[in-house]
Amino acid sequence: MSGPVPSGEPVRPSRVERADRSRRTRRGVVWGVVAALVVVGIGTFLVTRGDDAATPSGDGQPGGSPDDPTMLALQVNGGPAPFLAVVGVPTEGTPFLMPLSSELNIVVPGQGETSTAGVAALPGDSMRVALSNMSGVWIEHFAVLTLRDLAAAVDAAGGVTVDLPEAYPTTGDVMGPGEITMSGAQTRAFLAGATDDAGVRWESLLSAILDGSSPPEVSAEVEADDLEAVNATLADAEGAEVLDMPTERVTSTNVVPVYPALDELLSGTLGTPIPVPVIVQNGSGEPGVGESVAVSILPEAFRTVLSQNAQSFDIARTAVFANGPDHEGEARAVTAALGVGRVRVAAVPSGVGDITIVVGKDFTA
Repeated sequence: MSGPVPSGEPVRPSRVERADRSRRTRRGVVWGVVAALVVVGIGTFLVTRGDDAATPSGDGQPGGSPDDPTMLALQVNGGPAPFLAVVGVPTEGTPFLMPLSSELNIVVPGQGETSTAGVAALPGDSMRVALSNMSGVWIEHFAVLTLRDLAAAVDAAGGVTVDLPEAYPTTGDVMGPGEITMSGAQTRAFLAGATDDAGVRWESLLSAILDGSSPPEVSAEVEADDLEAVNATLADAEGAEVLDMPTERVTSTNVVPVYPALDELLSGTLGTPIPVPVIVQNGSGEPGVGESVAVSILPEAFRTVLSQNAQSFDIARTAVFANGPDHEGEARAVTAALGVGRVRVAAVPSGVGDITIVVGKDFTA
């Protein structure tokens, strides 16, 4: 079941406004900057502008307009490592799937840099938020399956035909090379037997599932936000092409996304804006603030690049800092998305994020 539903639906700028904003804000995101730099940056704020933001109208999860792409965060558990992927269906163009490496580490709102295993350990709705923040695009739907769930879906669909580039050993047999129609049991054994080739197996199988005219449907036993929408997205993703995520290896076991290359890839594929980098500081002391803020601002093309505690947990009113005069309009868009906050403008950029949100006790999600 999905987690608590955040209150308030963000006011969405028009596609033209978002495209204009993306052109003004296209730049690389600096990851992993120490908190001291953020504190120094905030010390340069000189001007306070504007009144409290009007509360956006509407209820429920952040929703897309009819011309927005459809996105799905998919997770399969039970193998040597969790298997994760993002599936996207643009309003125009070819659907895509983006398998995630088991070595990948991403910034999770409210938690900081987290491995895919850590992301997979989150509840399904929080996993969805983490992958949305990585993508810089709000992912509407999520599904979390076990290998048993996946095997049942494959059997119900009459099997899945996979073209294997080489031979892959499993506990009971060797599969490939060449074309093979896998049963549910073979599908389960194929992923469970993965070692250092887990990513290749996951990509091959998921590509084959989405390549068929009738993709397997997930059943009511799985954790999902909307089972009907999940299956509809899988069906709409027929013929999906594989997007290779731009990554770089920073240690022997740590791989991270490369920005802005990933943003440019997804923006070009989906027609969505380049996300604006945001620093979030918890000044309310409430747990889960980082994730709640991300749920509010992600649909408006803002990504959390750094989460930390503020200097105090007794901040009454939320402040949204524009890190440089050029970002005041974006700061106002953030206050509209949050439903609270006063805009303040810095004399100089921070070098970390274009916007800093210091969350006060007036923010509720």
